[in-house]
Amino acid sequence: MIDPFKRTWWMPGWGEIALSSLIWALVSGMLLVPGFNAHHDPFQSVSRLISVDAFGYFLHSFHSYSGDIFLIAAFVHTIEYLIKRTHRSYLFKQWFYLILLMIVSILAVFSGFLSIGSKESASALHIFDGILQTVPVIGGQLSLFFIQLTRNINPFSVIYLHHAATFTILTVILTYVHIKRLKAERYALLYTGFLLALLALILPASLGHPADAVVSVVKGPWYFIGLQEMLSWMPVFVAGIAFPLIIIGLLAWLPQLKSKDRPVLYAIAVLLIFYLMESVIGWFLRGEGWQIFGR
Repeated sequence: MIDPFKRTWWMPGWGEIALSSLIWALVSGMLLVPGFNAHHDPFQSVSRLISVDAFGYFLHSFHSYSGDIFLIAAFVHTIEYLIKRTHRSYLFKQWFYLILLMIVSILAVFSGFLSIGSKESASALHIFDGILQTVPVIGGQLSLFFIQLTRNINPFSVIYLHHAATFTILTVILTYVHIKRLKAERYALLYTGFLLALLALILPASLGHPADAVVSVVKGPWYFIGLQEMLSWMPVFVAGIAFPLIIIGLLAWLPQLKSKDRPVLYAIAVLLIFYLMESVIGWFLRGEGWQIFGR
């Protein structure tokens, strides 16, 4: 039986792929900074960047895929922890930092998507703001901190600041806390860099539509589609706040259970499968006006 988590000569471990992707995301992100203007019209600045020369187009795709691969590798690595029961050896504080790393990593990649200023990112930004507003007591303050839609400030520049500074710095710090290093294995770094370059050359990342474009359906990135689908038939608080908190709470509980963690692991698996199914429905079956195809 093939072990999908086993390191081989042709593929490094998922943890090393995640770390390598993070490093490539940092490098490519710094190269993109001079050509990106988040304060006025971020979409046009990215459009100009990718239209000036082939390298700008390649760099944008490379950076976009580095975030995607980072999330995928981190997710698979987390599943590896759960399947191999690695969480049983963690103290609560160590495990808490790991869960916090997962949350911040998602926010780091998602905020990068939000800061582009496309039709898709603008829609996701308003959805994100609506979710934050449902948080009891501090919802308004959270919205002001992350987006500041209620003030005369460009929300894309605010979320870009969090992408380039807040979430990225926290991701780097928590990564170091988790593995006590920020240097990836040379083979993993080269392997991941080659994979990212290949994806960027063969399947250039889509920039999306201009903010004023008229489109029949607006969908966010692949990791956001499931949430969009849930929001189409669930209360905002349940889909955007309660559902993620339940998963986070179950994960945080695991180290305390030791060998009695099977029911919680099953519950986490059911919730993740449910989200995957929602993602499939949203990605493949939703069309114009977010209606099911064929109706």
